[in-house]
Amino acid sequence: MRLWTIGIVTGALLLFAVQVFLFGGYTRELTSLTDQVSQSRDLHQQLRNALESNANLSRLFTRLNLQLGDILGDDSTGQEEHLERDTKAALRGSSQILGSSEAQISQSLAQPQQRKIYPSGNEAEACVGGAHNVKGVVAAVVTVAFNRPDYLQRHVASVLSVHGSDPANRRKFPLFISQDGSPVHEATQQQAQSYEEVSYLHHKELIKPVTKTDKLWDKIAYYRIANHYRWIFQTMFECFQYPRLIILEDDMELAPDFFPYFEALAPVLDQDDRLLCISSWNDHGQEQFVKDTRRLFRTDFFPGLGWMLRRQLWEQELRAGWPEAFWDDWLRDNRTRQGRHCIAPEVCRNYNFGKEGSSKGQYFYMFLAPTRLNDDAVPWPEMDLSYLQLPRFDEELEATLNAAPAADTVAEAQGWIGDVQLYYHTQEHFEALAKALGIMKEWRDGVPRAAYKGVVTIQFQDARIFIAPSPELRSSMQEGINHA
Repeated sequence: MRLWTIGIVTGALLLFAVQVFLFGGYTRELTSLTDQVSQSRDLHQQLRNALESNANLSRLFTRLNLQLGDILGDDSTGQEEHLERDTKAALRGSSQILGSSEAQISQSLAQPQQRKIYPSGNEAEACVGGAHNVKGVVAAVVTVAFNRPDYLQRHVASVLSVHGSDPANRRKFPLFISQDGSPVHEATQQQAQSYEEVSYLHHKELIKPVTKTDKLWDKIAYYRIANHYRWIFQTMFECFQYPRLIILEDDMELAPDFFPYFEALAPVLDQDDRLLCISSWNDHGQEQFVKDTRRLFRTDFFPGLGWMLRRQLWEQELRAGWPEAFWDDWLRDNRTRQGRHCIAPEVCRNYNFGKEGSSKGQYFYMFLAPTRLNDDAVPWPEMDLSYLQLPRFDEELEATLNAAPAADTVAEAQGWIGDVQLYYHTQEHFEALAKALGIMKEWRDGVPRAAYKGVVTIQFQDARIFIAPSPELRSSMQEGINHA
């Protein structure tokens, strides 16, 4: 009996020990599983937060992609600031996952100098503002305005649309409107000051200029324009300290690749002392005379109408001799150019829609209205522009001319396939050929419009026509230019 009792107790103890062992293991496993579930829930919540943050970021970038092309040109105000705030919020959410700091976010979203309305100024007075932060700036962009608010509205809509296609343009190409006039034209001033993306300048007149002759072409407006341009250069270069300046006028629309074009050519301008400017305009850029959207060329004729200048050239040379009037013709004078050239595109990067202005619409319907505005998305950062360098450009032009046969008549040249030359022997002969072809015949100081070494190049159907001086005339023209 006693043994039986002992056996029962021993068995019970063994059974209890087994249960403790088994359930202890279960308990440990259950505890571990509970911990894993808790960790999984934490991971799940972190993952959910991350996905939500990335989803917000994705939605934001989708909004940016859809709206960025139009946001700067929208009539409503403040949308860009809302996008900036949304971007910062999204990046803050992402920074919680990636471990980014608030300082890193602020640095990545650093903005260029904000738009400002400056006090009126004059070229004979002190600066209206001090040096700007020019880090990362390619060129300041100034639109010259006076009294055409409707033109200015159309122009700025185009500028902002193109400028806003790349957010980096806010840093690379700060925008300004400079208005002339005393008293100021109020409707134009109100229009100019209505843009949150564009700073405003006003050039005031201290002394009314006096014309030098009684000729009909000698208008006081041209003296005022020259004074205004002097003040713009002084303000942007000497006061604000921008490295380069792009000058626009209030009757221009821009091509989609306008800013990449100038960005790609800025180092070319800086590195070549034989260059005066970079221009977005071809005087023979009418639809029927152009073809290659990627072709650029050197020209002895200052094109104007959308052009970029370096600060060094202004401060070291142009400032001292700036004329009282007719500043553009002064830049076309060989004594001013000193053998330097401008680079221009075959297909224009701006379109001039202004038929009313100081020139009273001269040549508008015949030469300006038919101009082709580029719509080809040229990848300028990838383009090899070394062909523009000297002496390569000269050597290749010379080889092309030597290989091109000469046509006897305009009709023969127009029906040609490939390269062909039309020789002219005098200025009068050139003007006759230009009239027959339908291109501008104007010369300035021995240089035809858009000519390089006297050669004007146009496309006509299947022909590339070089309107070239005869060998004898070409030699005398170049000699005159070099000794100017």
